[in-house]
Amino acid sequence: MKYLLIILFVSTTYWSNASDFKLEGFSETVFIVNNMEKAKHFYTQVAGYEVRSLAPVDKELNKLWQLPSSADVRQILLSNKGENRGYIRLIKIEGVAQQQIRSNTQSWDTGGIFDVNVRVADMDRKFRQLQNLGWQSVSDPVGFTFGPFEVKEWITRGHDGVSFALIERIKPTLEGWPNLKEFSRVFNSTQVVKDIDVSLAFYQDVLGFQIYLKHKGASESAGPNVLGLPYNLTTQIERSVYILHPQKKNEGSVEILQFHGANGRDVSHLARPPNIGIATLRFPTKNLAKLEKTLVKNNIEVVSKAQLQIPPYGIVNVMAILTPDDTWLEFYEKHHQKN
Repeated sequence: MKYLLIILFVSTTYWSNASDFKLEGFSETVFIVNNMEKAKHFYTQVAGYEVRSLAPVDKELNKLWQLPSSADVRQILLSNKGENRGYIRLIKIEGVAQQQIRSNTQSWDTGGIFDVNVRVADMDRKFRQLQNLGWQSVSDPVGFTFGPFEVKEWITRGHDGVSFALIERIKPTLEGWPNLKEFSRVFNSTQVVKDIDVSLAFYQDVLGFQIYLKHKGASESAGPNVLGLPYNLTTQIERSVYILHPQKKNEGSVEILQFHGANGRDVSHLARPPNIGIATLRFPTKNLAKLEKTLVKNNIEVVSKAQLQIPPYGIVNVMAILTPDDTWLEFYEKHHQKN
């Protein structure tokens, strides 16, 4: 069993007035890639996504990401066919030094965005297909039950150090996903954090996210697990997990995970553009200025701001921050021109 649901209580000293602004779940994940054509081929031919936009990158992105003006940046926006959320944006940057964010990491290594979650209709078929393409994992697909759901999950890593948690619903029958053919839209994303209480306080008390799921515990029995723990330690190493969303949904939600008793390295210093991998999540926002004031009041670092054209949203004001775990996140608001 991956998740054991219990209530956790956390104290915090953060100050917030989340009613001054409104956030939604993230609308897209941004992958910085090493080879654009190779990545495009995979996501269109294997993941089954369609190209939604090939628009040139607004040069103001260089300002937002603190890149030299000479850096050449290209993008492709991809979506699950028929969907208008859960996008993947591929970014290729030329002319800057880069490192892979989560290079050869273990599940319990902290820093950056660990994975993105998508649904699959036939796990066994996708497992065989991705294995044949060289994608690897710390386990084969694992079946487990949490609450009323029986699922099969496989966390696999391929191009650019990007990890996907592939999830097949076994019981009850999955409903409301008519476009699920290969990979679904991205609906959740995980961060492995150093201090679950600090991270929870940031998302819940500063940003105003609500808890969709909460967990603390070890596995009930030793054996296979999607996180790659030694079989004999699954009952000894506890995991704390929260899934959070502004409106308490599992749609554009953020998952924070901490291992208690499995310590690894920290790669948070690499977890920002222009480094290669899952670079950021982008959250639609109303009243970005009020959000900024709340962040500053709580000593959350606002790294940069810019106004730029981002398809399909149009001209937006964007603010980039670093979370208490040094994860780069972006919040954007549609720009309204004054008459």
